Amino acid sequence: MSSHAVRAITGALLGAASLNSLSFAYAQSTEDESRQETITITASRLNLAPREIGSAIAVVDRAALETGQIIALKETLQDIPGVQISAGRPGGSTNVSIRGSDNDQVLFLFDGIKLGDPSSTSTQFSSDNMTSLDVERIEVLRGNQSSLYGSDAIGGVINIITQRATEEGIRFNVEAEAGGYLGVSSEHGDHLLQRGGVSLLGKQGKLDYRLSLTGTKTEGPSIADPRTGLSVTEDDDYSVWAISGRAGYQFSETLSGQVVGFYNDSSTDLDNTTSDSVNTVDKKDTAYAVQLTHETPDSAWKNELTLSRYNAERLYFGPFYSSGGDLYDGTKDTALFITRYTGFDKVQISAGLNWEDESTDQVTLYSGNFSEGISTTSVFTELAFRPTEALSITVAGRLDDNERFGQFDTYRVTGAYYLPATLAGGDVKLRASYGTGAKAPGLYQLFDPTYGNAGLKVETSEGYDAGVDISWARAALEFSVFHSDVEDEIAFGYPPGKPSGGYIQFGRTKKQGAELGLRYSVTDWLSLSQSFMVLDAQNEETGLWLGRPRYSGTTSATAQLTDRFDLTTRLRYRSDNASSYGGVTPGFVTLDLLGNYDLTSRVALYGRLVNALDQDYQLSYGRNELNRSLYLGVRARF
Repeated sequence: MSSHAVRAITGALLGAASLNSLSFAYAQSTEDESRQETITITASRLNLAPREIGSAIAVVDRAALETGQIIALKETLQDIPGVQISAGRPGGSTNVSIRGSDNDQVLFLFDGIKLGDPSSTSTQFSSDNMTSLDVERIEVLRGNQSSLYGSDAIGGVINIITQRATEEGIRFNVEAEAGGYLGVSSEHGDHLLQRGGVSLLGKQGKLDYRLSLTGTKTEGPSIADPRTGLSVTEDDDYSVWAISGRAGYQFSETLSGQVVGFYNDSSTDLDNTTSDSVNTVDKKDTAYAVQLTHETPDSAWKNELTLSRYNAERLYFGPFYSSGGDLYDGTKDTALFITRYTGFDKVQISAGLNWEDESTDQVTLYSGNFSEGISTTSVFTELAFRPTEALSITVAGRLDDNERFGQFDTYRVTGAYYLPATLAGGDVKLRASYGTGAKAPGLYQLFDPTYGNAGLKVETSEGYDAGVDISWARAALEFSVFHSDVEDEIAFGYPPGKPSGGYIQFGRTKKQGAELGLRYSVTDWLSLSQSFMVLDAQNEETGLWLGRPRYSGTTSATAQLTDRFDLTTRLRYRSDNASSYGGVTPGFVTLDLLGNYDLTSRVALYGRLVNALDQDYQLSYGRNELNRSLYLGVRARF
């Protein structure tokens, strides 16, 4: 870590100590979740309680989202052990990495809908436009999950779960905030942000529903670093509006259905030239699903059928694009059937059939045009059993049949051993998992006329992790070690005959390390938290670093100063990072201050000072983050 970062962290720690404040951002609950038998949706296709789960999973609940003033969902991901993001500012193109994985090896779900743009460079989903207004919780599953979720889940799964009305009547939520630079004179320009949203949540008899409308607009500054040679005087503005909804109906005691979806419309200015010429990308994201669920009266046997579609359309405008804009249009259609039986005393079993079709249409000025599609049919199963009261084991397997690459199988085994009131009165869970994974090349990687490589093969992986979770009345600790090897990993390079570059497979990569999460309630009014990861990510054949920071983490504290007012400090830090583009992204430490005040039982005021020490820093090489900024907002429920 550079000397200026060391000086910054010293000052920031002193500031945090003096303020005695901030929220725990990874275990994310004001109660001890490990002592509750809350079912997590993502960790298994079965109904497993936390004590039975052998995977590493973090749950960010609604209370944590509000205390941490999380508006854009990507803001909370970087505070979870093992997770790193590549852009924090609004509109920044964000890559999400779990335990050193590539962005396209992390699967995003929205109420079970598979997200991922087949027309993008590596089928990844960009979470930039996702907000938290109607989100109930976020579940982040770390480690290889291909046997449960198929391709795209080598690194892990992030499931966004929205709110659902459980009481009769209608409830409204309203949020608004504005802010910008505070006492900053930046060569990159000024900064202004405005956000707002309204949602309704209701239930009437057998019908429950949710609807939300949100919007965000920012002005400036330039995202570019002068070292890249790109323009630093042009404002990089960003705007997005989004609508999201859900409706569910209980047709009978045993049959229910729901429709769910969202639509995002965004426009982002780009810094990709040395001049201040206009370069923008307009993007539209559409996702929707229909689901029917049938279960027996005793809930022992449950069947679900889900039909979903995700579409992403991007139009690029500027001097290097065609007059009507370069078009990238990708669609992912999915049909999923799952049956579960949980009526046995110590055994649960699930099985499923999944069909997925990805297609893309590309019309560009220089790169060329193509229209392609690939479908995959999969069968999978998962078995969970408890040989003893303390021991839980799961075994999962999957067979994918890809119309281009043929058949490939994956599997996973997990174990959890639960020891209540064992260590100084704390509940202890020992856990471990081992699994294999597979990731098929994306359509752009295969078929783009300029950069594509039709000879690419399926990426394969194997990995394991082991850890311990301990919960006491006032504290909780999570510690994991992990290791993953990926064969034939796909990356952008410069193969013979392609001076402009193209996609290649560069052998075997290794990602290994350790992650720590800690929460401690010092008193009834003060709580502390820590998340930290040390990572070794490199190409085993060349020894080259894969462009991930070795050290990253968040230290925070929350003080409930009165019944109505809480104050939070948050330190985020990373070590130096050797970029895959040849440059070095310096290490940094940032300090954020957050306050929430309950004006009434229904109305709350909040404010946050982001990057309070006014550090110049980057999450990815050549892309600046925001300087010191102050935001003020109001949140109301009716």
